[in-house]
Amino acid sequence: MLNLLKMLPWKTLLWVAAVLLALWLIYQNGYESGFARAESAGNTALDKQKSASDATLARFQADIAQQQQQRAEQANAALQAWQQRYQQLVTSANTAEQHYLATTASLRQQNENLKRRIDDVTQRWIDERGQSRPIECVFTAGFVQQYNAAFDAVAGTDATTAASRAGNTSAAAATLDARLRDSGVTQRDILAHSTDAGERYQQLAAQVNGLLDYLAALQNRKE
Repeated sequence: MLNLLKMLPWKTLLWVAAVLLALWLIYQNGYESGFARAESAGNTALDKQKSASDATLARFQADIAQQQQQRAEQANAALQAWQQRYQQLVTSANTAEQHYLATTASLRQQNENLKRRIDDVTQRWIDERGQSRPIECVFTAGFVQQYNAAFDAVAGTDATTAASRAGNTSAAAATLDARLRDSGVTQRDILAHSTDAGERYQQLAAQVNGLLDYLAALQNRKE
């Protein structure tokens, strides 16, 4: 047995073992180095992918923030435009109201001034010889009825009549001659009634004109 062991090529076997060990060490080192390189490459790729994902997410978040800011700015601009338009409408309405109130006050003052002068033109008259004479003017019941009917046709049933006595006279009369009787209405009554009616009609005209001006202002702002 010892002879057999002595006869073995130990030197060769040692060289073979050394070569095998070297190969194993080279393989092991290459495996570990390859694994490390692969791990490093994988980590690098993951880092790049994460960086790309973070950049994409940041861009997405920036786009969302920009869109939100744009929507907020648009909403704020729309709100300011609406507030400005509302203020213009309020200003126009206030202007129209003040103009109407001023016109109404002026018409009321004009009505009072006219009524104060009624007696001056309804009590006496001067003939061709320069003589002052008392006015003797008769308004028949038929005249007053037609007068009141004319105002009712324009202003409706709420129009103030020149004198209610005309209606009473006509209701009491049974013949056609009743329309030619003295109604008791004087020039002063007719003129006073016309003065009041004129004031009301001018107030209505002022309201209509004010409304037309207001609508025209709205139309101009839309354009």
